[in-house]
Amino acid sequence: MNREIETILNALSETPRLLRELITEIDSKLYKKKIVKGKWSIHEHATHIAVGDIYGFQKRLNAFRQQEKPIFEPLSGDNFDEDFFMELDLKKVINDFFEIRHRTIELAKEFNSNDWNKLAIHPEYKTYSPYIMLRHLLMHDHNHLYKIEDMGFGIGHVK
Repeated sequence: MNREIETILNALSETPRLLRELITEIDSKLYKKKIVKGKWSIHEHATHIAVGDIYGFQKRLNAFRQQEKPIFEPLSGDNFDEDFFMELDLKKVINDFFEIRHRTIELAKEFNSNDWNKLAIHPEYKTYSPYIMLRHLLMHDHNHLYKIEDMGFGIGHVK
């Protein structure tokens, strides 16, 4: 495993801690409030991050290990029932996220050089490798963490 991969995996390992820290610091009255009309609440963003590995990224890592050229469909929170993320128990999901993310990272650490060099077919990417997928996961995490922070500490909820 090279330095770039290790850097991504180390950063991914911090997401559960950052998520818990944000949620702990935000007023719980804001969790389920639709601060931005037509957009997800803090609760929905948080639970989406916390379960995304199970519904998408762990499956993709397994596909990279088991298939020579896996074919992936785009992942989207829109693929779930409208209330799916809102109905999840926020505290339980965040606590479980530490183990879920650990498992994702362990799956990646099991890769050999052949696995890291595989390419998949993905309709949204010109090139899609395990490294690109994990980098995307990190950007996905931080995108949702930013939205949580903005809604929890920004002035948008004061309006």
